[in-house]
Amino acid sequence: MASTDPLVSSSLQGDGVKQWLGIKYAALQQKFAEAQICEYTDIENFEHFNHGLSAISPPNACEFEFGLIQKSLPATKFPQSDTECLNLNITAPADALRGPSALPVFVFIHGGGYSIGSNAWPQYDQARIVTLSQELGIPVIGVGINYRLGPFGFLTSKELQAHGYSANNGLKDQQVALIWIKKHIALFGGDPNRITCMGESAGAVSTMHQIQLGAGTPSFSQLISFSGSPLMMRPLPSFVADDIYQTVTAILGLQKLSAAERVAALSSMPATELLMKLPPGLPFLPVLDERTIKKETSFAELASDTKTQLPENINMLIGSCDMDASIFGVMFASKQAGCLKRFIEILNEFALQHTSEILRAYHITPEMNDSEAWPLILHFANDISFHAPASAYASAWKSTAYQYRFREPNPWEGPWKGYATHVLDTAYLFLNYTENLSKSQAKLAVEFATDVIHFINGKAPFQKVEQGSKFVKEYISEDGITSSRDKQGNDTVWPSLFSRAGYDAMSGVWAKFLSS
Repeated sequence: MASTDPLVSSSLQGDGVKQWLGIKYAALQQKFAEAQICEYTDIENFEHFNHGLSAISPPNACEFEFGLIQKSLPATKFPQSDTECLNLNITAPADALRGPSALPVFVFIHGGGYSIGSNAWPQYDQARIVTLSQELGIPVIGVGINYRLGPFGFLTSKELQAHGYSANNGLKDQQVALIWIKKHIALFGGDPNRITCMGESAGAVSTMHQIQLGAGTPSFSQLISFSGSPLMMRPLPSFVADDIYQTVTAILGLQKLSAAERVAALSSMPATELLMKLPPGLPFLPVLDERTIKKETSFAELASDTKTQLPENINMLIGSCDMDASIFGVMFASKQAGCLKRFIEILNEFALQHTSEILRAYHITPEMNDSEAWPLILHFANDISFHAPASAYASAWKSTAYQYRFREPNPWEGPWKGYATHVLDTAYLFLNYTENLSKSQAKLAVEFATDVIHFINGKAPFQKVEQGSKFVKEYISEDGITSSRDKQGNDTVWPSLFSRAGYDAMSGVWAKFLSS
């Protein structure tokens, strides 16, 4: 395209992009069944102009994420289905099929704590980033996938497995989608050998799990992790999954039935009814399982010489935001009451000899009230849940790794204005908020998207992480430098502090805090 300034160009969402929406990549016999891949041989008469159905999730989920971002976009309703939700969207340059060579592809796995999210949400529309890639002369094809969420994606137990229902359906949906894309993306002008799997938050955790999943080779050659890893959201042990199953069946009044009757009742219960009867907060998350996620990752393992779970030939871009822990502030707001006393008690339990040092490092004093201590505790949570895992993975990665830090403060009104909040990096990345940004903020969004596009194309976006040189690219605009409220978003404290106190011990502190 002719634009010389993609920052202000009205052609960022021009006519040069074609989208296929709601392509069914897999079929489900019923809501807990394993996905069966759908096969296609051509795309003649393959016009899909409307989004497919979303996975079953709580109502107003998109509005909830707009609340995290602190800015809404125009949105419609998102119809849902328990069995017809496994679809994907493809966004490609209009001339992709006429180009001289096949184009690199990125596949975006949305976040949402494995309980909400959809490829139909407007903040994830890929038209603008694909258009930018054309303006840069390094075009890419984008794909956004749906997968099952909540109990339909992650409820499991020995009882369910004994009756033929396996664990981690949501992750296996993603795996089937990636296999479908590798098989079919050439029909749309994409290169099946240049696929980048990228995700945000729970979607980023998923990109790492896709490396472990099963015994096969992953269907992608690169990955991007935006604010998430298995060190931030660890898989549940199987006994915890069994306990959750017992809780669910008790709430649904199924505990007096036989095992076969109970499974049949779960399978036949309308999905919306099932979800609405369950209280919020039940952890439907990936589960340790011999067929899928065989072991948990630890900081100690990543720091060891073996690094057995890391691939040899998958390049990685990984990063975090300076206040990703804003998501904890929202999801666990009830934890603020009594937070200071509880935090100190748990520190004493896990790292008694380091408690005073940790409190000083985060400017926490016993004389504070809970409202003063809460944001400081969240800074600790951000460092151990987001910054430290990104650094650990980047340092341990066997292939080429790049690390970034998104420091741009949230520009919109709300409790987290002035902080680099969770989801803000991907809100900037897809360029769908450009009209709501200042010129320097929009310029930063284009810079961030440009670096990601370079990586998808197999080019170095910036200096890679190397032994003895842990380069981290920071993203912050001129406006962001002056408007940031965050005075602790730096790496001057936690690396040496956590090394002395123990990374896994510090991770245990935060896990215990959330469960207490």
